[in-house]
Amino acid sequence: MQGNRSRWPAVAALAVLAGCGGAPDTGASAAGPLVRDSAGIRIVENRPAERRGGPRWRLAERPLFDLGGLEGPAETQFFEIGDGTLLSDGGFVLAGYGSYDLRRFAADGRHLWTAGREGDGPGEFEGLTSVTAGPGDTLLAYDFRQRRISRWDPDGGFLDSRQLADVEGPGFPFVETLLPDGRAVYTWRTFALDGLPPEGEIRRDTLEVRVAIPGESEATRIGRFPGPETLIMRQSETEQGMRLISGSPPFARSTHVAATSDAIWVGDGAEPVVRRFGFDGALQAIVRLPVATRPIDEAMVRRGLAAQLESAEDEEERDLARQRWEELPVPEALPFFEALETDATGNLWVRAFQAPGDRERTWHVISPDGTWLGSLDVPDRYGPLAIGRDAMLARYADELDVEHVQLREILRPD
Repeated sequence: MQGNRSRWPAVAALAVLAGCGGAPDTGASAAGPLVRDSAGIRIVENRPAERRGGPRWRLAERPLFDLGGLEGPAETQFFEIGDGTLLSDGGFVLAGYGSYDLRRFAADGRHLWTAGREGDGPGEFEGLTSVTAGPGDTLLAYDFRQRRISRWDPDGGFLDSRQLADVEGPGFPFVETLLPDGRAVYTWRTFALDGLPPEGEIRRDTLEVRVAIPGESEATRIGRFPGPETLIMRQSETEQGMRLISGSPPFARSTHVAATSDAIWVGDGAEPVVRRFGFDGALQAIVRLPVATRPIDEAMVRRGLAAQLESAEDEEERDLARQRWEELPVPEALPFFEALETDATGNLWVRAFQAPGDRERTWHVISPDGTWLGSLDVPDRYGPLAIGRDAMLARYADELDVEHVQLREILRPD
């Protein structure tokens, strides 16, 4: 599973939805979304969540277990967990980006085994970012630095590995979703080769969504979309050559991607819309999300600057923080969302953009057909690793910034 990126004006998205003709779906109720069909493409307009009323989804007050902390065995000391996956017996596996390993735990949180280590040999990792459970709880793990997918048996034994297909040339691949059957949905970000942009110019390089299928040398192209907003903040000549410091502007917009076994969801945080594609690249649905425009005020900017100044490690980082928040242009409104995830039932989870100072993160749950099912608030710095039918495996950082892993029940309204 994965997260954060960017945006454009909302007017364009609303115009697209409003301009699609066709009769409303007879299954739509007055309280539900407005559903139309346009040339075989399903158009779903969900009403803003705050107008729906009624009870919200929530997490159980107490976790089924809590792993991590400053004390305890080494296997529950975590450092930059990259991903997680739930298993058929109720257990789970964590992918340690910082620890270069896979760790399996039982349903009650007991550690069962650890596999992998740092390196570039068979069964070793240099940039472990994704893990998923395949048939029989065989594990698939993706290493972005080595651009390869490795397979492991349920007992932690290394089986084999293969390179991610079609990743040659100038660009950078990032696996957004690793599916149980071995397909990898990834983004390929290309960079302009026609010279460096002027310092301070905000730009969006191209992001192409691709699907790599085991055994095939060429990936399927789903489409090309705007990448994250970036800019060169400083550049200078040194004895070794040009020194560049790149970054992102405040409240940067970007495109986000997530997939299920039969659909790929793509959305640009610039608009309150996600699009569902088939694995052949055909557009299947356009879904308006139940999120409203949220203006940016001066307090948000002040809190954003204060947070970066507090986390800065030296004076250069503090100068860059001031440059970012005091000199770069600030948009009028927040991006509509900043992450997409999927759950075990095929639902899409959309995380509304979290402004500096927000104490909670709001996730909106969208059914496979595009209908808004409900919203769930989670604490700040609490991020899902895997979402099952009725539970969420999540990583969070405590007040000392120490990583924990919890499993909590998801409580839906009656």
